[in-house]
Amino acid sequence: MSPRGEFGWIERLIEVLGPVARAGGRIAAGDDVAAIEGPAGDTWAWTADTLVEGVHFRFDWLDSEAVGHRALAASLSDLAAAIAEPIGVLVTAAGSPPAFEARLEGIYRGIRDLAIRSSCPVLGGDLSRTDGPLHLTVTALGRCSRGAPPGRGGAEPGDEVWVTGALGAPAAAVELLARAGSDPARLAAARAHPAVRRLAYPEPRLEEIAWLADRAPLDALIDVSDGISSDLAHIADRSGVRIAIDTASLPVHADALDAAARIGADAGQWALHGGEEFEIAACAPPGSIASHVARFESRFGIPLTRIGSVEDGHGIVGRVDGAERSIERAGWDHFR
Repeated sequence: MSPRGEFGWIERLIEVLGPVARAGGRIAAGDDVAAIEGPAGDTWAWTADTLVEGVHFRFDWLDSEAVGHRALAASLSDLAAAIAEPIGVLVTAAGSPPAFEARLEGIYRGIRDLAIRSSCPVLGGDLSRTDGPLHLTVTALGRCSRGAPPGRGGAEPGDEVWVTGALGAPAAAVELLARAGSDPARLAAARAHPAVRRLAYPEPRLEEIAWLADRAPLDALIDVSDGISSDLAHIADRSGVRIAIDTASLPVHADALDAAARIGADAGQWALHGGEEFEIAACAPPGSIASHVARFESRFGIPLTRIGSVEDGHGIVGRVDGAERSIERAGWDHFR
């Protein structure tokens, strides 16, 4: 039997949990957030993300402050995709005493700095011991003042697909760092490349998506943590539609282009399949976003790009000059 992938496991565990997987939830288990309607009619978004040393980060690639920043950014990005205002987070860290002595204060400084900028207090958490790799779990709570978030299941045929920011730099950084191996000089040179900044300090798009949601109906949202190819496939699966990606229109980050030129790689593939972006992909009715692009880009200093369309059918395809090709879901999956 072939190994079950991450999302295969999620679906199987939802089956195991049965009715308790959805009790009280406005968004089914399997989305990045659980949306709960409170007794006063308020909607709350809850999310949790775990980062594991050696799987999600390496201390020879990123310093402790960057690891803390990324841990908080991952959960805040899920709130952004729920159009939720952060209320606070709980942080749980598990590690060995030597790891805590060497790393923990730096990690919490990284959390602190992003929490201040995001107006998101750290409300508590837990510390635990493990003799294995260091673990960080951030549980975030947000308020959905615009009602229940659209989640992944609301895309409709005819919708346009848009993405914030430019893509590919985190994947470029991982490639540069991996190529450096364990040689200190090569690692130092790789870490100095500007693409590594995008990997180390991603910015959750909380304000950007709230601004856009006030001006355009957003039918489906997801943060680009696994890669555009995988994340849009999640929307297509949950919404029961096909998504056609105009691969030539993908906004490729300048740092990814620079890295690709240095090592002879294809930056377009990084933009299509690379994760850890924490940009937001949105499906919206035709014509509803285009008129806001200039103001968005002027206000936030990042691009807002139409990259495809939603159609009848299922799955995802790439489209260039009218010609279609299949797209492999080559983004991040913990178990593949």
